[in-house]
Amino acid sequence: MQENQEIKQENQSENPENINKDNELQNKIIELEQKLTEQNDKFLRTLAELDNVRRRSREENEKTAKFAIANFVSDLVTVAENFFMASENAPKDEIEKNLAIKNYALAIEMTEKELLKVLEKNQVKRIFPLNQDFDHNFHEAIASIESEAKEGSVVQVIQAGYSMADRLIRPALVSVAKAKNIEN
Repeated sequence: MQENQEIKQENQSENPENINKDNELQNKIIELEQKLTEQNDKFLRTLAELDNVRRRSREENEKTAKFAIANFVSDLVTVAENFFMASENAPKDEIEKNLAIKNYALAIEMTEKELLKVLEKNQVKRIFPLNQDFDHNFHEAIASIESEAKEGSVVQVIQAGYSMADRLIRPALVSVAKAKNIEN
């Protein structure tokens, strides 16, 4: 009887209907494996995109924080330049004659130094390129002056420039040396 059952099972497995079912099951397995691979690929791509969004967002937040005060600094440097100009134009001969004026000038000088420290602490740099080569990234030439100085060097600074963390806030307005015309 056991032999009959084994023969029946062999006959059933060789039965075309069973072969078709086996093929259908194999095809279904292959199809499901392909779908699984596709879904896995989509999942990995989504994770990568999510990581990219996180990274870009973090970079944007850092950049925003770094330059959040750019407008404020732009306004502040105008005030600072006016302060420096006033300090430079103080009557030097009167300062030495009068003790009260000398103390006032000393206080102005100390305030100027502190202002520069605060600007530097916040990565704000004053660009005063006198006798340096002209750099179009940080300087704006508004005049060319015949000079003995090296051609293309800055011979006059009309207005100092400022940068903040390698970002130009305001270019330095300068006059650039040009070769003297020698007439025969």
